[in-house]
Amino acid sequence: MKIYTPEEILEQVKAITGDRFDSDLAIRLGVSKQSFPQYKHKTVVDLQQKIICLLLEEIESKNT
Repeated sequence: MKIYTPEEILEQVKAITGDRFDSDLAIRLGVSKQSFPQYKHKTVVDLQQKIICLLLEEIESKNT
């Protein structure tokens, strides 16, 4: 399983949702756009990140 960086995860989610900017995705998620840089620069891989990576792989495999 590929472990995506937080920035890669955000880019993948924006591609799936059609959001162009972090602020658009922040609104969709109901979080402040100021919280995005904190997430993007996160260095510790946690269980949530691994789950998201697994889900993104499943989506990619179904689209090919």
